[in-house]
Amino acid sequence: MLPFHWLTQTIALGLGISFSPINIALVALLLLGRNPLRRCATYLGGWVLANGGALAAVVLIGSRYSGALHIGSRGQVLMDLIGAGALVGLGLFQLTPAVAMGEENWAMQLMAQLPELDWFPLLGLGAGCALVSPENLVFYVKEGSMLLTNHTGLQGDLTVGAVFVAVTTSLLLLPPLAWLLSRGQLRDPLTRLNDWLVHRAEWLVGVFALVLGVYLGWQGIEGLHQMALLSQSMA
Repeated sequence: MLPFHWLTQTIALGLGISFSPINIALVALLLLGRNPLRRCATYLGGWVLANGGALAAVVLIGSRYSGALHIGSRGQVLMDLIGAGALVGLGLFQLTPAVAMGEENWAMQLMAQLPELDWFPLLGLGAGCALVSPENLVFYVKEGSMLLTNHTGLQGDLTVGAVFVAVTTSLLLLPPLAWLLSRGQLRDPLTRLNDWLVHRAEWLVGVFALVLGVYLGWQGIEGLHQMALLSQSMA
């Protein structure tokens, strides 16, 4: 059983990656073409591999250089504050109209290419979409630093990593699950969902990034307070 604070942080960071309107729209669009479930599974396979591989890379690299990087309470506070600043900046940037229009054009161009993509390119697309978002890097590093700081061991790393990857995929699984439950009778609703996700949902990503940025900022300030109390007790 995972400690509660590990579980809540892992879920929050995983949802930060999973809450991606464009990627949810891509999955939904794949359901409207040929071999819908197989193509969705291929795309999601790349997504899962990329998220799991990124977290594993952070843990492996961090464990090798943990002595030089002083991973611990001070490093954790620094990570929280840097991550908070990055997420708040990205959230505010995401809310600007020009950015939303640019992402909408990019999404429309990408979706136009989906029917022509074969299995291997779809796998690569799923992986690329997971890694291309700069805010996801913050989530990988934050989750990895939690594992390194708490010295969870191999079994703990695998357990927490599995939960993290599952949560990063959770929202993208909603369209195929709805497709299965409706036995494929969702073409019109999925078309409307795609339109809403591409044209109107990007501001939700900005708000969500701001909320997570405030959360990490609060953790960083709490860490600074604890460090100050520790310094006073040692003086």
